This record gives sequence, C-alpha cells and structure tokens, in this order.
Amino acid sequence: MFETISSVQNPRVKNLVRLREGSHRRRQGKFLIEGYREIKRALATRWPMETLFFSEDLFKEAESFQLIEAAEDAGLEMVKLSPEAFAKSAYRQGPDGLLATGLQKETTLKELKLSKVPLLLALEALEKPGNIGAVFRTASAAGVDALILTNPVTDPYNPNVIRASQGAFFDVPFCQVENADLMVFLEEHEIRPVLTSPDGENLLWDEDLKSPSMILLGSEEKGLSPDWLETYPACRIPMKGVTDSLNVAAMAAIATFEAVRQRQTQP
Repeated sequence: MFETISSVQNPRVKNLVRLREGSHRRRQGKFLIEGYREIKRALATRWPMETLFFSEDLFKEAESFQLIEAAEDAGLEMVKLSPEAFAKSAYRQGPDGLLATGLQKETTLKELKLSKVPLLLALEALEKPGNIGAVFRTASAAGVDALILTNPVTDPYNPNVIRASQGAFFDVPFCQVENADLMVFLEEHEIRPVLTSPDGENLLWDEDLKSPSMILLGSEEKGLSPDWLETYPACRIPMKGVTDSLNVAAMAAIATFEAVRQRQTQP
C-alpha cells in the first residue's frame, strides 16, 4: 500500500514547497522533477530519484498509470497525495498529478567523457532559468559532449530549468566550474574556445568548428566577461535591421548547429 497524504499541513508537503528554494535544495541535495514528460525522461536515463508523489485525480495522460508502475519498479518510494495536497506541493499551474524528488549529482571536468573530436557548449553567468533550460534542449538535440556552466549564478536544479529543458536536462552531462579552471582544462585537452559576442570581429560562419571546440556564450545582460574577451577573439553572426543581438538560447542553437553542419559536411 502507498502512503497517503491528505493534509496540506503535512511535513512532507511543506518540504516539497521548500525545495523550490535553492538554499533548501543545496542543503538536502535534492530537487523537484514535475510532470509526466520530465519524470519519464529521468527514469529513462536512470537519474537517481527518491520519491514519486502522485494524485490520480489530476492525471492528464492515460500513460501516467504506466509511469507509476515504472517508478515503482525502479525502486522509488510511492506517495499518494490528495488533489489539495498536490496543488500545494506543485509549482506549476495546472499540474498533471506527478511530482518526484531527484538527487543532485555533481560531475567534474575531469569526469567528463569526451569524444575524439569534442564539442562542448558553455554558458558564463547566465541568470534566467528558462534560458538555461532551453540551452539544455539544444545541447541534447545537437549531441554535444557536455554543457558547462562557468562562473554560475543560477542553480541548474531550479524547477524552471528542468521545465524549460523538457527533460533534456537528464540527457546532457553538465558541470559547474570557475573560469580559471575551465581555461586550464581547455588548454590541457587542446580544445579551442569559440566566443560569441555582438562585437566579435569574425563571423561565426568563418570559424573552423570541425576541430575540438567549446562554444561559449555570456550572460543575458553583460555578455562575456573580460576573463574571456581579453584572452581570446570573439565571433558574431551578421545582423540586419534594428536588432543588434539575439536571445542567448537562440544564439546557442545557431552556433551549436553550425558546428553540427560543418562536422557533417567535412570530407
């Protein structure tokens, strides 16, 4: 029999609410995974999870019942919530009755498994969780070796990162590092950083992305820091009209798939 919780004042419900905050996520080493698609992807990639909270009255997919069985088979603790308790626990509007707690796992630069010709995607000091999540989707679609968050200011386990990634978060190796450590890593592995900036001298299309490369994008407001811009040249895409820059997630997609294009067309 599953544990059943009806009260919105239950300590476990209150803790789910606390996990929306970064300080509680870091202290407990846990994070929230909400929604059928996201939990299904986490199960498929065998991401470590602890508990699945569900409310059958809120299910929107017939397959949600199968997901419960899959979660139970995977060894997750199963807890049934009343619709009221689930609504209190969920952070999304119009929840679908599925919410899991995942365990954070940290990967270091040394633990990254690089291909013969690595393609990395890196974000420096991005602030908006939605942008980080969207870049996870790009990283997964392009098949990059890893996504690197350098000088991070936003918790990658933020629920809105998970949501915006549409489950790609669980498919892409990632790590959090400082600029200095990343620069040493790139030099040791002979990986060339490809900086993107509206003020870049070179065009992205003229860059050789067939060799080991790391595409690097800066924060939404300030762009890349002097750490990078004073050390390496930057490139840009040609812009017309009154717009002088693109959303960082859009730029990440353009630059990453330019690398994919070049690598598919090389002799």
